Amino acid sequence: MNSVARRALVAVLAAGLLVAGLYVVGRLNPVPAPAITGDVLGPDNGEQVTAYLDRADASLAGPGGERWALVSLVEATTPNAVWALTQNVPTSLSQSIFNVPIDRVQTPTVAVPSGNTEASFLASSAVAAESVLRRSTGTDRARAVGEVASARLRAGCACVVGVVVRAPLDRLRILAEASQVRAVQALPADASAGLFSVVPLLPTMTTVVAPAPDDGPIPPA
Repeated sequence: MNSVARRALVAVLAAGLLVAGLYVVGRLNPVPAPAITGDVLGPDNGEQVTAYLDRADASLAGPGGERWALVSLVEATTPNAVWALTQNVPTSLSQSIFNVPIDRVQTPTVAVPSGNTEASFLASSAVAAESVLRRSTGTDRARAVGEVASARLRAGCACVVGVVVRAPLDRLRILAEASQVRAVQALPADASAGLFSVVPLLPTMTTVVAPAPDDGPIPPA
């Protein structure tokens, strides 16, 4: 690993200490999730996807200053493409949400600090890979899935499914119109960093927010 990449990784890990209160509730990872308190970005378990999309759209209405927001993508996307998207509509990046798509296989969903430089943002894939390995315990299948998902993340796969950002409402409305974006949900103006929870809307969730099937074969990395 070269010195630029090492510095980027250090920056991402340091940023993690600042946003430790933010966590992703792992809907698709069979591990105990923290209790949700305060504001929540993302859909409710069992919620109709159309209802959530309407709710997200309504959260962008009206005048207002900067807000915390969850940007959910139409499909899992490469870090490079997501970085370009956030530069087209400048925002302050907080977290990247990763999920490695494998047909009929549940893979861990993890969120890691993004960083606001290109190097630190792209390095978040490597941090996500380590996080996936740490969470993939308990059964042989879970460990095998974790190894495949981690390897794909280290390779820079198209595995970003969302980002948490902070930006003015008018900028969030512009971002919501991008073809790569499925939904943008903003929190109320008084929401504070570290005091809200994040529940990802995965691209595979098309009708209702629920776990995907987990009966498929595990492919090679």
